[in-house]
Amino acid sequence: MKKTVSITALFMRTLFSTTLLWAFNGCGIEYRDNPNCNYISLEEFRSNGVEIVEPKEISQAGKIYVYKNTLLVQEVDQGIHVIDNSDKKNPIPKAFIKIMGNLDMAVKEGYLYIDSYMDLVVLDINNLEQINIVNRKENTFSYDPYQRAGNFSYYFDCGEYNQSKGILVRGAK
Repeated sequence: MKKTVSITALFMRTLFSTTLLWAFNGCGIEYRDNPNCNYISLEEFRSNGVEIVEPKEISQAGKIYVYKNTLLVQEVDQGIHVIDNSDKKNPIPKAFIKIMGNLDMAVKEGYLYIDSYMDLVVLDINNLEQINIVNRKENTFSYDPYQRAGNFSYYFDCGEYNQSKGILVRGAK
């Protein structure tokens, strides 16, 4: 008995197969038109990856660390707010430390230890008027180009990581 296939069934199978191939190939896309997906060179990252700037409003608080009379309030992947909490009824914002790729922090004996993607950065916070970068230990951690930060996912928002382009960072260059 010979089996016949209608033109419609053949078309539907071809369309289904093509759609599956397209969908799976689309997962390896290198660039997506997303203004939050940018590459910077390793040199630019290490020279501009940490910056102490004027205080700013807290938009999405993450971890909160208390050290003596100082509050450190993290904004994941953005930086750390430094707040003088000597007067508990009137905390005073002192600075914002912009840190590319920051997910965690710790304090010991007046030094703030922060991750910045693959590097460990040490800041002296003994004097909140003069926060200084003390050391940057390069390649302390493994670099995860698809690090999640809040509801932002580098892989799904930016596509496949291309190491030759540098470090994949969130936000405008």
